[in-house]
This record gives sequence, C-alpha cells and structure tokens, in this order.
Amino acid sequence: MFDLGKCILVTNNDRAAEKWGESVDQVFMMDSYEAVLKKARDLIHRGHKLLTHPQASSLKPNQTPYRTILLYGGSGAADGEDVCLIEKAVETYEKWNSIKKVPEYDEKIAYDYKTIDLSMIENVIPRL
Repeated sequence: MFDLGKCILVTNNDRAAEKWGESVDQVFMMDSYEAVLKKARDLIHRGHKLLTHPQASSLKPNQTPYRTILLYGGSGAADGEDVCLIEKAVETYEKWNSIKKVPEYDEKIAYDYKTIDLSMIENVIPRL
C-alpha cells in the first residue's frame, strides 16, 4: 500500500533513526518530543500523510521523552483528519507538560523508553 522508501521518519529516538534511517526517504532527527510533534505538524500542513498515531501507546506525553512518527510523501493537500489529529496531539502534549515535565531518566530507563517507542514503529512498518 505504501512504499517505505517514500516515507519520512520524524523522531527524537536515535535507535529508531538508526534502525529505519536507511529504509525511509528522509529522517528528521529532533531534540525533543515536542519538536517531533511540531515538525510532523508542519509536514502534515504541507500535505504529508500521517501513517502512525502521534500519541501511540498508553504513556502520557509527560511520562516518556521519546516519540517517533512516520509520514508519507506529500500529496499536495493537507488531510483534514491528519491535521486535527496532530493539532490535538500538540495540545495534549502542552497540557500534560504544563502539569508536570518529563523527568530526567538515567540511561537504562531512557533506553527502555526508546525501546517502547521503537516497538510502535516496528509494529506498523510491516503492515505498510
């Protein structure tokens, strides 16, 4: 259905970038969860198709520091549902972040959160 080679990976997870970077058309390596959401939002507004949910998993945005979003090459017109979904994800992030910031995790725990984020993408890619 979708050609992985035409996909865009927006992430702040180096493990996701390493694993899928050579398979996708483009990787945007961001410095924060918030930056991932906002870059994905910008791409969606330019007509790219959202392939993964921006709030995948049961973790709240202020519980995990990592997010990876997969998008498909631009079609020219922004999809209204994708725009609503990403805008709501940015709103939700800002709401939860205002309540409590993401803690600074030690390397072992950060690695575990990277693994959770990576597994979300690994479950989607074979179904493209």
